[in-house]
Amino acid sequence: MPYYIVSKIDIQKQKRFGTNLILICVLFLFTYAGIRYESSQIVIILVESVLVLLSLWFVLSMKKEGFGPLVTSMFGCSIFILVILIPTNIPVTAETLDPMSFTTESIADRIAHMKEKREIMKEYGLYIGLGNLVISMMFAYRPTLLYVKNRTPDELPYPIWDGNKQTRTRFSPHLVPVRSLLNEKERWFIFKYKFILMSIESKIYLVRPNDSVPETAILLRSKSGQSLLGM
Repeated sequence: MPYYIVSKIDIQKQKRFGTNLILICVLFLFTYAGIRYESSQIVIILVESVLVLLSLWFVLSMKKEGFGPLVTSMFGCSIFILVILIPTNIPVTAETLDPMSFTTESIADRIAHMKEKREIMKEYGLYIGLGNLVISMMFAYRPTLLYVKNRTPDELPYPIWDGNKQTRTRFSPHLVPVRSLLNEKERWFIFKYKFILMSIESKIYLVRPNDSVPETAILLRSKSGQSLLGM
């Protein structure tokens, strides 16, 4: 039976993940309740105060995870706080409508349309804010979800191959261009890669597409075998 060693840092990060996930749920529910239910000015101020405190807590916790999570969490929390102010600080009345706008609608219809647009804006802001917080969590705890399909893993320190500085190998003294090992489809899309992964004498290297490698070198592809691995 295999045993897995979990470091103290991993345990702390898991705890922060759980705490921040709960904070996101609470922030979303408070904001949702604030835009869905009509409340007095005192209740709105209380909701805003709670949102500011929870947002500050969330942003400070994201500061430990890096610049990306910090910025996206600040955007998300700011949107949650501002979306509450839309229905309370900007009342729609006949006096607030633009008298110079040309329209055939009655004042009552214009007020109804403005209120409808404002409700859409609130809904849009609610989910944009939630999206920013989710992205901040992905940046902090699951960055691999944001990587491209064939991205070279960061945790594997592959050396960079340089055909001009390599001595003759005991397996293959002849060097061939990397492009000669590619199929027709791969040659069309090789310009997207700065490096591709290749196995040379049972060792993995990052190889430039315009370099030369031993003729026994093996291209590393995805699990499906349809695309190259590289960056």
